[in-house]
Amino acid sequence: MLGDRTNIEIASVPYEIVRLDDPEVFRYPFLYLSEPGFLDLTDREVANLGEYIRRGGFIMVDDFRTGKMLGHEDEIDVLRRYLKRAAPDRELVRLNSSHPIFHCFFDIDTLEMDPPYEIPEPPQFWGMSDDNGNLQVIASYNNDIGDYWRYLDDGDKPLKYSAKAVRLGVNYVVYALTH
Repeated sequence: MLGDRTNIEIASVPYEIVRLDDPEVFRYPFLYLSEPGFLDLTDREVANLGEYIRRGGFIMVDDFRTGKMLGHEDEIDVLRRYLKRAAPDRELVRLNSSHPIFHCFFDIDTLEMDPPYEIPEPPQFWGMSDDNGNLQVIASYNNDIGDYWRYLDDGDKPLKYSAKAVRLGVNYVVYALTH
């Protein structure tokens, strides 16, 4: 999708699975972290996560939801706890549609969308920035942008939100590569 929508050249293998404790993680300017509510990171993984962030890496966090529905800790609190251990001087804050990440390639004027599965609360977008105000973490909470990508060709999700998910993803990559 990214190569089709932009002039950004992508590798023939568009993704690699890399463990957070592997030094190879530093070769990648963009990480996609799915289901962070189930994180159980080692000290080494937390240290690498912090180093990745300090070196200017960008992380897209996706596919997590309110824990109240699942009967356990809110999944955003799990993410927040690990990010605080990895980068104690930074905060995860709620974003609104005026943030530059939502306007760097496609102009996304509203963040309202239905998640691809049943949850009782609307999607939220959270972010963590560096000392210069550049976003380094974008988290799609109560949502699953990746599911919209995965099912785009199947046609079983609303096209309106699948198209929005593609636009969000392109914006995330363009922002990550230009900030």
